Amino acid sequence: MVLLVDDRWTGSHGIARFAGEVVPRMRVPHRALTGPVDPLSPLDVLNPGRLRLSGRDIVYSPGFNAGLSRARQVLTLHDLIHLDDPDERSTAKRLYYERLVRPAVRRAGLVITVSPTSARSIRTWIDRDDVRVVDVGNGCSDIFLEAAVTLPPDDATFAYVGNLKPHKNPRVVFAALAQVTGARLTVVSRDSQAVQELAAEFGVTDRVRAVSDCTDQELRDVYASSRALLMPSLSEGFGLPAVESIAVGRPVVHWAGCEAVAQVVGPHGAAVQDAHDPSAWADTMRAVIDDRTGHPLPDAAWRHRHSWDAVAGRVDAALTSF
Repeated sequence: MVLLVDDRWTGSHGIARFAGEVVPRMRVPHRALTGPVDPLSPLDVLNPGRLRLSGRDIVYSPGFNAGLSRARQVLTLHDLIHLDDPDERSTAKRLYYERLVRPAVRRAGLVITVSPTSARSIRTWIDRDDVRVVDVGNGCSDIFLEAAVTLPPDDATFAYVGNLKPHKNPRVVFAALAQVTGARLTVVSRDSQAVQELAAEFGVTDRVRAVSDCTDQELRDVYASSRALLMPSLSEGFGLPAVESIAVGRPVVHWAGCEAVAQVVGPHGAAVQDAHDPSAWADTMRAVIDDRTGHPLPDAAWRHRHSWDAVAGRVDAALTSF
């Protein structure tokens, strides 16, 4: 038996971050899965590196990509957004998940995910009691766990980190910002043009700063120099920016109905009850600005649970038991 690990996931998106942190830390003996194409390419279904394997072999992917193979394929389904979100799903994606991903998971008898919310959704979708769904969580790079920077008491800068897709619900942040006099927003996103367009639409161009292609140090400084992270997502598989912000000692303002983010944030933030009401978000932002009690850094147990070493260890344990 040979374990092959798909190490081709690269980039700045969530799966690539997970892969880039977890795969180098894995201790279970393995080889790299080779292939001539990107794991997101439709041609990866016919990856010769996967096709030539025997039924005794195992392939582990830190993402959702499956293909034709006699080997068992252990996938990491971070969420089911490709099926659940109207703006993300398509006939092609539905067929891919129904004809390749779900059969691969059922045949393997094991699938990895990153949150209790995703685990519950996946169990329902797989609809098989003999498939283990293992929640390994998500990690936070060491640089975010260093001592937090003290904010000036009159600072009113907020952060938004992520893309601007509809399920991220970014518009409410810009609309709320327009209602909070003096507040500023730093947006970390690859789509700087869309950020400026939203800022112009809501008349807050002079109070919005767009940042892209951050290093971890630069991203940490964005969190540390902000009063709080604004995370209005309607759905998430996990919510890594929330962990990073909490690690730096900054609270997270989030929608109460986004279960995965609410689970991550716990007592380290404030929940807004209406995802789409700018006034509700503006009121919470004002409350955060006025709060002078401070937000302590998370304890050692929290820091260990969200370390990449611990996440990789849980992946190793799942594959070893398998």
